Amino acid sequence: RWYEYCDARFVWKKNGQKMEVCVSEQSHALADGRVHILSWVKDAVAENSEYCCSVLSKAGNKTSKVLITVAGKDSIGQAEWVKEYDSWRSAVSEHHAMMQNWKTTWVSFLTCMLSCTMLL
Repeated sequence: RWYEYCDARFVWKKNGQKMEVCVSEQSHALADGRVHILSWVKDAVAENSEYCCSVLSKAGNKTSKVLITVAGKDSIGQAEWVKEYDSWRSAVSEHHAMMQNWKTTWVSFLTCMLSCTMLL
């Protein structure tokens, strides 16, 4: 998990209340010691809601807020929302797969370089 590599942590709030059960995270340790981290929530929104995501670490803190406004209680626009959500979920999954491929490539490369250096 990403917290093995850095002290950063995510704090999600919905309408001022801390969220925990629907928070997802992905991470990738970079070769230079930095960590690429991503977090998102999966939540049903039936009423106007403010979401707040904070990243806290020794290096500094950053907070982002968004207000989700529900246009109506019916299903008008729901198909559009589901399609957009699926698109974002697909992009996150694709990004995670790409980062894992890069990690595998770098580990293979570094292992090869280390082996070649030891042979010299």
